[in-house]
Amino acid sequence: MRRLSGPLVLFVALLMVLQAGATVVTSIPGGTAIPMPAINFFGPGPQVFGTTNLVTWTSTNATHQGGSVFGYTGVYGYLGNGFWTGALGPMAGLNDSTDFFGVTDTMTFSFANPVSAVGGFLNYGPGSLKPTTIAVWDVHGTLIESFNLTFLTGGGADTGAFYGFQETGAIIKSFTLTDNYVGIVNLTTKSVPEPSPLLLIVSGVLGAVAYGRRRLGL
Repeated sequence: MRRLSGPLVLFVALLMVLQAGATVVTSIPGGTAIPMPAINFFGPGPQVFGTTNLVTWTSTNATHQGGSVFGYTGVYGYLGNGFWTGALGPMAGLNDSTDFFGVTDTMTFSFANPVSAVGGFLNYGPGSLKPTTIAVWDVHGTLIESFNLTFLTGGGADTGAFYGFQETGAIIKSFTLTDNYVGIVNLTTKSVPEPSPLLLIVSGVLGAVAYGRRRLGL
């Protein structure tokens, strides 16, 4: 059996590490914001929006406090993390917390074409017994990565933080937000990933090794 060369083994191993999970990010340079229509919808959806890449929004909260909200332009509260006035633009909000109703609910954004990065400007109601979780999933419904929101804004109007995920390829099929009144505005995606610095380094090393072998006649 032919054995792989040392540099090739290193390259394969590093690729496996790079593809192991998405990176949590606080911005998506070069990303595209997909605005929601201002329709002030209450319920579970579905709602389809976007142009070049259609996005389908759904929620498991169909009835609690009238259901989740989509394309909402009114005031939406986050308990100790303040409130949104509507000035940020149409948003989607889960409109439910497990502490009050004992049911875990989730909003999902599903993409017609998988993306390499997704995120948005977020806020949630802190102090719950259960975490507020964002996550990304592949085309098979397999979890790629998840992250619990813990930031505190100090209250006030239109506060929050940008969080999302970056992958090494366009494999993100859906983006979920779970529990504690979590809300999002300015959903942002990217379909072409940035070249990984580590991958560029490895490629350079392999190129240098190949060049050295050619010079030595190997």
